[in-house]
Amino acid sequence: MRKKRRLALLVMLAAMLALAACSGGGSKSSGGTGSGNGGSASGGGDQAVKVDASKLKPYEVILMYPGTPQPDEKLVEEAMNKILKEKINATIDIQPVDWGAWNDKMNLMFASGEKADLVFTASWNGHVDNVTKGAFVELDGLLEKYGQNILESEDPFLLEGARVKGKLYAIPTNKEIAASWGVLVRKDLADKYNMDFSNVKTLADLEPFLQIIKENEPDVTPLFQSSTQTLVGYVSGYDNFGDPGAPGSIKFGSTDPTLKYLIEEPDYLENLRLLRSWYLKGYINEDAPTSTLQANETARTGRVFMWPESLKPGKDKEMEGTIGFPLTQIEIVPPYITTGDTTNSMIGISRTSKDPERAMMVLNLLHSDKELLNLLDWGIEGVHYVKVSDNMIKLPDGVDPSKRAYNHGSQWMFGNQFLSYLWENEAPDKWDQFRKFNESAEPSLSLGFTFDPSNVKAELAVLNNIRDEFTAALETGSVDPDEVLPKYIEKAKEAGAYKVLEEKQKQLDAFLASKKS
Repeated sequence: MRKKRRLALLVMLAAMLALAACSGGGSKSSGGTGSGNGGSASGGGDQAVKVDASKLKPYEVILMYPGTPQPDEKLVEEAMNKILKEKINATIDIQPVDWGAWNDKMNLMFASGEKADLVFTASWNGHVDNVTKGAFVELDGLLEKYGQNILESEDPFLLEGARVKGKLYAIPTNKEIAASWGVLVRKDLADKYNMDFSNVKTLADLEPFLQIIKENEPDVTPLFQSSTQTLVGYVSGYDNFGDPGAPGSIKFGSTDPTLKYLIEEPDYLENLRLLRSWYLKGYINEDAPTSTLQANETARTGRVFMWPESLKPGKDKEMEGTIGFPLTQIEIVPPYITTGDTTNSMIGISRTSKDPERAMMVLNLLHSDKELLNLLDWGIEGVHYVKVSDNMIKLPDGVDPSKRAYNHGSQWMFGNQFLSYLWENEAPDKWDQFRKFNESAEPSLSLGFTFDPSNVKAELAVLNNIRDEFTAALETGSVDPDEVLPKYIEKAKEAGAYKVLEEKQKQLDAFLASKKS
């Protein structure tokens, strides 16, 4: 039944997006003139352009993504540049921006016109809103001309799911198209205390393990959370269409298209009460509501036992190389496919790019050139890793996993993950597991739906500020939800929460009706 429903939804999604593509919408493409090798008008596959590097002027492509700058970044850039100069006469400048400063940096860059080329974007990071503001170049024509390797390797469902009003403004990372949700756990500590996670089904089931760590490991935080990474937020079990700031969600597995306002749902309050009790018992780091750190940054210190994560096959083994400790994962929400999951990691081309064509050429290579992608992902062979086999790698002898000079942990943001090397602790058939994972996932009722906030932009701006005011404190457990949540709900309603919800419901109803026609 699940597979039949998934297939039917995929067929309907493809049909719906084909119609949307015909109707157009969104900003005009800014093809650019820097490379002088074709514009960006949409068209068929016969528009592919053969690139002659000798006829291209030198150009530096700036790649910006949220993450931590790495000591050996320049060494990696130099190695990547040898490939890029030969193939497209380009160089690359990798510019990670700390997570806590990312949103402000992007807003400033788009407003000031600061040059950037390839920029990370995601549904959960305001992608549709930035498209509406004209922050990204339309990519359909550029993709046809300079992105043939992307078209050949990418799951068409990912590309179609990334469209906004029928047009493409970012290229999704070629990876899993589903997500499950739960926590990552230090396996060495779990083994030390003979912990059995096989019966964990709910958040409440995690408490005995947190208690053990609290009582026996005084230097370890049982559950790490931050203002942007909360357990309640990660395992809510609701599809918010990739935008948690806009009221209106559907519970995973539901066949009822009536949108719910999550902060008014009884299970949300129940989870908040649970987290509050944990905070008072000392299971959660005290600075959680104000911290902007990502869990993987803190976990590297060895002072964290558990933290919330989106999961996929082998996520624990994948993160071991970044964290430096053995890990295991506990799934609480089973795999689902939502529009947000197909658009949760993408690269767009900034409208401030001086040469969008060259930027697309680099992006195309990240989806097809294995050597180039693995340089960006893992660094330089013999320096940052050594090969165990053709596709498996390990750290060089004597390298401390917690002090690696190139270890950004952001591989999930870039190119074609199916070309990325696997670490020796990972399953050799990991990519086959990904495919099975995708097939097993339950599609959301609203799969393919993207909310257009144009009619309620003013309300959303205020609501996002209100959300920032209340959510981190509530979801980390640092305040009493019975006292604070009613204030949040009242303030949100006064700011137009139900106007936004009604607008979203109207658009969702129209979307679902279009799939039936």
